[in-house]
Amino acid sequence: MRWALLGFTLMSALATAGPSDCYAIRDKDKQNYCLATLKGDTSRCYSIRDKDGQKLCLAEVRDDRSNCYSIKDKDTKNLCLARSRK
Repeated sequence: MRWALLGFTLMSALATAGPSDCYAIRDKDKQNYCLATLKGDTSRCYSIRDKDGQKLCLAEVRDDRSNCYSIKDKDTKNLCLARSRK
């Protein structure tokens, strides 16, 4: 659930965010998620320690929903599937 709320909150914020905004985030997992999705950089996703968050990040950056199916938290999985088109 933690990543579902994070994903929903960050998605709306990232529409106008820049890299400097991401660096202001203290939580490293959230900072890496922000940078990865903003820059399209999958290497940042691999730095996320929370496995569900890592899979959500990879699915969004790659726009590939195959990563969503192994997410354990149901809300995060549904968010992931909703955000990914392929």
